[in-house]
Amino acid sequence: MFKGAKIYLVLAIIGILTGGWFYMQRLQANIDTLKINNSKLSTAVDSKNIEIKRLNANIVEVKEINTRISEKSAELRSEVTGLRKTLSEHDLGFLAAKKLVLIENIINKRIKNDLNSDIMELTND
Repeated sequence: MFKGAKIYLVLAIIGILTGGWFYMQRLQANIDTLKINNSKLSTAVDSKNIEIKRLNANIVEVKEINTRISEKSAELRSEVTGLRKTLSEHDLGFLAAKKLVLIENIINKRIKNDLNSDIMELTND
């Protein structure tokens, strides 16, 4: 009777040890998998941090450009206001009818000068 119990006890101990060994092997495999996943995650986080820094730099650049555009827009608005004031003081219809070629030359010259200065400004930036 004790002999049979001893055999069952030894088999139970061997079964427990074998089960524990397989459990430890599975845990070790899980740890290895988690280490690999952690390194991949670290690489992805570093990559995203670099992208975030680049996007923040782009945001700063866009804000600077937006500021310059706003300043230029205000400058052009004041120029348009000045032109409206100047044009409202003159009767261009009467003047154009009397001195058509003179008005045409003045307007064409002014447009040409503005275009040249704008082209130079755009190519220098």
